[in-house]
Amino acid sequence: MSSILRIVHVITRFVNGGADENTLLTCNHQAEAGHEVWLVYGRDWTERMRGQLDPRVRAVELPSLVREVSPVKDIAALAGLARLYRRVRPDIVHTHTSKAGIVGRLAALAWLPARGVHGVHILPFTSEPFLKRIVYVLLEKLVALRTHAFIDVSEGMRDLCLEYRLGTNDNHFVIRSGMDVAKFRKATPADDIAALSGGEAVVLGYVAVLERRKRHREMLEALVPVLKAQSHVSLVLAGDGPERHVIEAIIHENGLQDRVRVLGFREDVERVVAGCDICVFASQREGLPRSVVQYVIAGKPVVASALPGIERVIRDGENGFVVAGDRLEGLAEGVETLMRDTGLRASFAAASAATDLSEWDARTMTDQIGSVYSWARHD
Repeated sequence: MSSILRIVHVITRFVNGGADENTLLTCNHQAEAGHEVWLVYGRDWTERMRGQLDPRVRAVELPSLVREVSPVKDIAALAGLARLYRRVRPDIVHTHTSKAGIVGRLAALAWLPARGVHGVHILPFTSEPFLKRIVYVLLEKLVALRTHAFIDVSEGMRDLCLEYRLGTNDNHFVIRSGMDVAKFRKATPADDIAALSGGEAVVLGYVAVLERRKRHREMLEALVPVLKAQSHVSLVLAGDGPERHVIEAIIHENGLQDRVRVLGFREDVERVVAGCDICVFASQREGLPRSVVQYVIAGKPVVASALPGIERVIRDGENGFVVAGDRLEGLAEGVETLMRDTGLRASFAAASAATDLSEWDARTMTDQIGSVYSWARHD
């Protein structure tokens, strides 16, 4: 059996998100190793992400592959992927995210020798209304029959899959979403963030795409009283997306333009994090966020909402606070506690810096993915 593989990756969007960065690194490292790699993505992509692809990766835009449910486009995407599989004859079809996972694995029926591998970055159906959730779970169960291995970004994602009987203990593998660990560990503060700090100043930071599920609105509403009462506190939001105009409106309505800064997408996110005193994360539903891992690698105290697997990175009361529940008053309380208690803040920062997160190194991730491919091909 040849050691050189033909691998097709499928993802709905190729933008500046965590799953996208994960897929980019995987494709590039596999191409570097000599494999034949294709990446199929939908109509939503950025020049930045496409520009970072190794030139040996064959990039294929499939405009019908969209995030929302669209029967006409979904059937077109299914047909387009089936044609591609029959032409390429891949050894591995590796799908990422829920929508691409369903369409991409169904299309793999067109080329049965391919082994199906699905990356579980998030299980979005868990927060859907009952009837909608039932439909999504049935679809996931159907495509699970065409899945030889699942790659979960955290134990929490794996456990949720098993709770819904998607796959078995034997074919689920937890592999951390890889990144350049050293870059975050050694970064120095960006000049614009460093200008906000000094003396008693406290800089709060949130790194996330500006989209609804990240709950920027709720986070801002929870933090507005703190920001209004504490003139030495600033908040920086690193990221861009469809929620930007709503977030900026909330900032203006509360007269906080000088205290809350929307930075947009940053290439130097590690330097943004390095300049923050406290980092927050407010999302309600997703896998273990890369941003939270990056906060801890950078040695920052963290206040974050409870997400599956987050306990692997944040030890509540030791290097951060994990906020349970749907509302974010607890996030504001955690931030206020760390603002007032500089000793506790320093203790949390030291505990984060001492946390071993070497599992998140990009090379470790791609090596482990290669092992899963080998397992799937011999299973």
